Amino acid sequence: MPLEVVYTNGLRKLKPYYSTRNTFAKGRWLGKTLLEVLVKEFKTFTEQHYIDGITKGLYTIYRDGELLAADDVLHSRIQNKDIVETRFHKHEPPVKQWCTELIENNDRQGRVAGIDLIYEDDNLFIIDKPNGIPVHPTGQFYKNTLTEIFKTHGKTVSPCYRIDKVTSGLLIFAKNQVAASDIQTKISERTMNKYYFARVKGKFPGTLSNIFGDSYNISDIIQQDPVIENSSIYTVELKKGSLAAFSPTREAVTHFYPIKYYPDCDHSVVLCKPLTGRTHQIRIHLARLGFPIVNDPFYNINNTKFRRRSKFLLDYKERESIDKLKLQNIFNQFVEETAEQKSNSISNEQGSKCLECGINLLDDSSISELEIYLHAWCYSNKDNTFEYKTKIPEWA
Repeated sequence: MPLEVVYTNGLRKLKPYYSTRNTFAKGRWLGKTLLEVLVKEFKTFTEQHYIDGITKGLYTIYRDGELLAADDVLHSRIQNKDIVETRFHKHEPPVKQWCTELIENNDRQGRVAGIDLIYEDDNLFIIDKPNGIPVHPTGQFYKNTLTEIFKTHGKTVSPCYRIDKVTSGLLIFAKNQVAASDIQTKISERTMNKYYFARVKGKFPGTLSNIFGDSYNISDIIQQDPVIENSSIYTVELKKGSLAAFSPTREAVTHFYPIKYYPDCDHSVVLCKPLTGRTHQIRIHLARLGFPIVNDPFYNINNTKFRRRSKFLLDYKERESIDKLKLQNIFNQFVEETAEQKSNSISNEQGSKCLECGINLLDDSSISELEIYLHAWCYSNKDNTFEYKTKIPEWA
């Protein structure tokens, strides 16, 4: 059954759908009933929920190629080589709508799935990514991602590098492993120049109002002396637990070139040239300089829902200098903060639950949480044999 897509309030939504996953029996499951495994290892739902699911055939076991009856699944103990099949009702979060339904469904030269195509040959597929949509399946997102959407338009491609869901701009996909390796080697060996636009709060050092007008030329812009931020980057992943949540710090350097200043709103447009490729590098470096991206939902302290974690990542450039006890206390504060926000995000007013599967329904993301004024503009070789650019974003 094809997915049903709904466009509403600036969002592209997928109606919940059923998805099936098969897993070989794990060693720790042997000798236990499937119900015991579900209740112990997957605590999202109650025991009764899993009993009902087994009865309905949503949780089943294949043994020697044969599907067990629901009553046998309830009472039989898992054996070696059993295959556990789960059929679950998947609720994907919405993404930001980038075009009309008509445009998305009607490709033409220079446009696939409503997205501008920068370049395509037998090896590469280069687009101008809209903000508000993940590149590939991750977390709760699967079908509502670019790679999966492109498959429905006859394009099976893989991204050559990461770009955040909220970030827009140039994104290079490969059609084969050789092409992917070539691009990834250029990036890892730092023979690729990457240029991003950002719109930040405040008057960036050296900025002269509209000095470049509406025509941006990289060679003109980078004749200025850059503002350089050289500070380490690390990540915090709470799901890893305790001290393991804090990754090692890694060297990170970004050069910034001021372009425009808008005095009425106290915003600056800046050209960013990251010399390294760390997670959220440009966003963190701009915030550490005191010029956060104006609508950054995490690193702009005035916008974030996770103030403790955001402030920590900006203030502590070298987290290894913090003793373990203090770091453990900080981690506990982050967990508490996240739990508070998760609780607030549940639709408590009506206690809304899915009538099909019983999960709590979450409110839709606001458009402001799905976009950021950070745009990948140009990727080029240092020997100038390779250069791809997007259009300049409206906000720049």
